[in-house]
Amino acid sequence: MTPDAPDGPPTARTGEHDSTDLRKVGPYRILSRLGSGGMGEVFLALDERLDRRVALKRIRAGGGGMEDESARHERFRREARLAARLNHPAIVQIYDVLADGADPVLVFEYVEGTTLRALIEQRPLAAGRVGALGRDVAEGLAEAHRHGIVHRDLKTENILVTPIGRAKIADFGVAKGAHDGLRAGNVDLTASGLAVGTARAMSPEQARGEEADFRSDLFSLGVMLYEMLSGATPFPGENPLATLQRVLHAAPAPLRRIAPETPRELADLVHQLLEKEPHLRPRSADEVAKILSSWSVPSTSAAELPTLIEPLPQTMVDLPPKPPLPSRPSQASPAITTTDGSTGGAATGEAPPRPRRRVRIALAALGLLLAVGAITAYRFARSQPPLEVAVLAPEIGKAGAGRPEVELLGAAVRDAALRRLGRLAGIDPKSPEEVDAIPGPPTTVAKAVGASDLVSSRLDCRATSCRLTLRRIRGADGALLTSESLDLPIDDLALASHAVESQVARAFPERKPRAGSPELSATSADLAELLRLRSLLDRPTGSEIADLLARGAALRARAPRFVDVYLLEANAERLAFVRSRDRRHLAAAYSRLAEAKALDPESTEPFRVEILVALAGGDPVRAAQALDGFSRRNRGDPRVLELGALVANAEGHPREALEKLRAAVRDYPSRVRLRNLATLEAQQGEIGAAREHLGRLLREAPEDPLALSTLAGLELGSGDPARAEALYERIVRSSPAALVPLTNLGLAQMLLGRNGQAATSFQKAAALTPDDPLVALNLADAWELVGRKDDAARKYAEVVAAISGDAAATDPQYRSTFAQALAHLGRGPEAVEAIQQALALAPKNAQVAYEAALVYSLLGEESSALTNARRALALGCQPRWFGFPWFASLRARPDFRALLESRTGA
Repeated sequence: MTPDAPDGPPTARTGEHDSTDLRKVGPYRILSRLGSGGMGEVFLALDERLDRRVALKRIRAGGGGMEDESARHERFRREARLAARLNHPAIVQIYDVLADGADPVLVFEYVEGTTLRALIEQRPLAAGRVGALGRDVAEGLAEAHRHGIVHRDLKTENILVTPIGRAKIADFGVAKGAHDGLRAGNVDLTASGLAVGTARAMSPEQARGEEADFRSDLFSLGVMLYEMLSGATPFPGENPLATLQRVLHAAPAPLRRIAPETPRELADLVHQLLEKEPHLRPRSADEVAKILSSWSVPSTSAAELPTLIEPLPQTMVDLPPKPPLPSRPSQASPAITTTDGSTGGAATGEAPPRPRRRVRIALAALGLLLAVGAITAYRFARSQPPLEVAVLAPEIGKAGAGRPEVELLGAAVRDAALRRLGRLAGIDPKSPEEVDAIPGPPTTVAKAVGASDLVSSRLDCRATSCRLTLRRIRGADGALLTSESLDLPIDDLALASHAVESQVARAFPERKPRAGSPELSATSADLAELLRLRSLLDRPTGSEIADLLARGAALRARAPRFVDVYLLEANAERLAFVRSRDRRHLAAAYSRLAEAKALDPESTEPFRVEILVALAGGDPVRAAQALDGFSRRNRGDPRVLELGALVANAEGHPREALEKLRAAVRDYPSRVRLRNLATLEAQQGEIGAAREHLGRLLREAPEDPLALSTLAGLELGSGDPARAEALYERIVRSSPAALVPLTNLGLAQMLLGRNGQAATSFQKAAALTPDDPLVALNLADAWELVGRKDDAARKYAEVVAAISGDAAATDPQYRSTFAQALAHLGRGPEAVEAIQQALALAPKNAQVAYEAALVYSLLGEESSALTNARRALALGCQPRWFGFPWFASLRARPDFRALLESRTGA
């Protein structure tokens, strides 16, 4: 197969030869003509020195269209230089360059197989094959991009598929390298300003004749994946010009409408690659390759070769006989070897002997029985509903009360119970924070957190040991299901933890351990340190997080197989990133999670933490990938719905997020889920539903601090700011170091015109998190409103400096914060660019639309300010937010005043 096949698989002419077929070019003997492209002809040749087949490519007479001969030759030599930089299994390798008379000739690796386009023409490919082939292409692109090379003509015709199902990128004829001296007299040899590439696979920026970078290749990769999954192009047009118009202006038909069997996460990746704006596409080919890897199936087996190999040219020499073609076997189905040594399912053109057919029928029946058995086993395994279990804080008897070593033992008992429950199939242990927030008897706790069962424990201690009584209690009525007692040493936490894990496993005999769950690998000192470090996560100031990270790394060095340490560090790195926006913390968190997965491959916790890390870092694609890993290991677990709602919301699917969370509340009710649902409903403008759910929650628990905070946020955004102020003051009095209530208290005070009090609230919040640019922006706004102009300007500059070091391109809130600070400093063009990015990332978000109106008002662009203000009001923003002095010119317009009055009346 050839590295240049722009219009389909190469063909050969049986019985006739090109005049060059029987001669040599240098040390290469021509065997046959394989095909031709827009500029070159390709021949199969034999390298007589190394006795290997190669592909020769030379300029085709008259090729190259309007280019003169010297330009075509230079493009040809450029392809050689670019290809020679690359050495990767997913890229066709160049071996040599030589001259045939005046014409340059390139010598490539000969790839036996077919083109990706030929495969797609047979039928669309299953997600597993798309994942495998797409991953190869993405990895090859990543290698090219690392060398500063952009392919610029990536399409299915230029992808070769080997007999074992691996993809290779060919034809760098219009590729472009960065800083590689490919311009002569500053004139691009591919005519800069003209569209270069193939219309249906071209990126919008290429279609406009603009400079193409690596993100252009990602767009073309999206086109390729779309075609692989659906068999259709995303931008169909009657001619190239019509196609280019669709590339520029039309959205592709939803992939799942054309190919419904495509997994949603894979379809979302394809549509992200096909974004018109380059900055909205994935950040790198490496990132795409990692995502596609999760959908990849193993490379094609030998039994599948006939479905992948195109008929080879008859003029080739020394080729083995062509294997028989199967009668369209199902994709990726392994061959079954029969008793006569043949491969079941192969069509030879002759009627198979009767014994072979009987074997086939028997094997088919056996396969059906195995399938039925597998389904039955699956249903049996799923017959047990997911079990949510709350582990209560240990009760400590009078003799142990106040003794630090006994309190540490109690923490170890609870930790061991949670660890063992998390490694039993089908059990979802509730978080201790959620459980501890509910006062009252076990049945009250069970109802509030949605637990089917509870585990309670009591420690009655003597000098050196404690008697542990461990009970399993039914949540619905408080009935005692099991009760066991044993003695635990106070000074050996590791031994105590092992004993508790065994006892918990006996209390849940119907739940089997997950396969491959490792045993606890930690000493008593390691356990004690872990428990102390976990306590730091409850009150994470900046200095405490730094201390936690240092001590966590030391503990990991001492106990490298203690999985819990890796998870603790990943959570701490996530919090450090949220405070500092330093993306090195994200990289460290992902590294710890990868190590945790390697130590405990079947554990679900690394995937749960990864979802939270990815969402904090503004990476919904990675969050969706982690959610897939979590859900595969937790089928039926209610947390799949909760986490799925978070991911769907981050991906820009708010209705789907709401449906998932409502299903979780309906099927697995708990206070936390009800509160989260109310928050999401408020964000999406369903104020009535949010109020109803919060009212229900507060009737059950009038002092629930998180419910109060959620209600206060509702009042702040769309209700009564005075009521919001009172609620936040109540919360702050009980929790003076609560960052979000402090910040929102300041916003309520600003709305009420109490700007001095607002500045005080923001200063307290800034003291808790000095590196948070969102808090800093609020403080700067308050200072400006009270007349501290110089202090405000310095603070706005700090915000710009903080966010400049972290583009946070996938986080609309940070892009909007950046834009507002720039606008206050009078840096108009930069502010407009940043707010446009935020609007593109969150086109239906009322807050971002409001902040866009603010930015344009500050810059004096009244028309754009009015457009965005109208959009914000239509999306649910309350008119009172336009009362700040920054909107004075907008409020002076009669039409805008009338609009505000109509919204206020409504």
